[in-house]
Amino acid sequence: MAKAAQSEDRIPVIVGVGEITDRPKDIADGLEPLALLEAALKRAEADSGGELLGDIGSLDVVNFLSWRYRDPEKLLAGRLGITPRHAYYGPVGGESPIRYLHQAAQRIARGKCGVAAVCGAEAQSTATKAERAGVTLPWTPFAHDVEEPKRGAAFQKPMAVKLGVFRPITVYPFYEAASSAHWGQTPREAMAESGALWSTYSSVASQNPNAWLKRRFTSEEITTPTPDNRLIAWPYNKLMVANPTVNMGGAILMTSLAKARAAGIAEDRLVHVWGGASAEEPRDYLIRDQFFESHPQNAVLKAVMEFAGGDGKAFDAIELYSCFPCVPKMARRTLGLGADVQPTVTGGLTFFGAPLNTYMTHAAARPARWCASSAMAQDSACSTARAVLSPSIMRWCCRVRRRNMRWRRIPACRPRRTGIAARYPSS
Repeated sequence: MAKAAQSEDRIPVIVGVGEITDRPKDIADGLEPLALLEAALKRAEADSGGELLGDIGSLDVVNFLSWRYRDPEKLLAGRLGITPRHAYYGPVGGESPIRYLHQAAQRIARGKCGVAAVCGAEAQSTATKAERAGVTLPWTPFAHDVEEPKRGAAFQKPMAVKLGVFRPITVYPFYEAASSAHWGQTPREAMAESGALWSTYSSVASQNPNAWLKRRFTSEEITTPTPDNRLIAWPYNKLMVANPTVNMGGAILMTSLAKARAAGIAEDRLVHVWGGASAEEPRDYLIRDQFFESHPQNAVLKAVMEFAGGDGKAFDAIELYSCFPCVPKMARRTLGLGADVQPTVTGGLTFFGAPLNTYMTHAAARPARWCASSAMAQDSACSTARAVLSPSIMRWCCRVRRRNMRWRRIPACRPRRTGIAARYPSS
């Protein structure tokens, strides 16, 4: 017996994306994170061609570290003149933008809201320059009474913290060395692969109008230490690690298909969210069983490949995200992709820039814009890790299509020491 058609007011669609990159000539003119959030949301509304900000019923704000507010989600809602039923400011987590997008889609699919927004921003460049220059910024007063967000050291064994082996830059090299040895590579061969991969990221960033560093670097430039490309932690030079000293904001607007059509939004602007998966390893990296692969990453990439008939090459656009080369190198092997496949549509955290937890807001905006501007119905996939392989790793895969798609449940699976969940309503 055929199922009834899915109601259009329960079909979530991305209708607008907004990005802003702030490069003030004067430090005092730099925008604070709240202002970047507001600007990005207004750009997302303008991108949609409709008037939706006033109807936001779900507002998720990605955690930021360049400034501290008390209840930033409420402050942002006040700036926008809205009172969303769901207003959330989450913890540290590089995967959080994709997670929030999926949860927003679920709220729309369940009839709990009509318009949802996910946004994030960082103003670390301005904040750092102001601190060094002794400039008092005319921003919302820094909330010193708000507790600092939990980060790496809070989840690690005391000995790891004592020895200084708890930050991303000191943990990712374990994975780099172990994975290259597992693949039978010499250190020189592994470095060459990293350099070529990162050169591709820089090439994409050079064409992205919102990128912080718009220059293509060769593999040799990336892997060769120089005074401007100093060694940070072997085998990573400066041009092989994330660059958080940026000022950026990003936002994505989602609504139901019915509301989008009622608002007069053009059909070719609608991007249908299809599904996703997540998995997480122990936050304490010392209790993981090895460092040459990620069980959660393998599990979710294999799950999302089911959408493409089990073939990773079926995706037309892909975003393999990490602060360091080892994770995208692992991911493309799981997906069965060669070096000829472009691993990013955004440019990566070194070259596009690393607005910390919210990079994936921008990385989701790029394929959404690409899908909406494509003359054909295309598929797009985003694979996201937390900003740190330690203390934890999560992968969310979002596949989107312009044409109307029904929700599909992903079968649950449980790789060792991980859990994977597909939280999608059946139609």
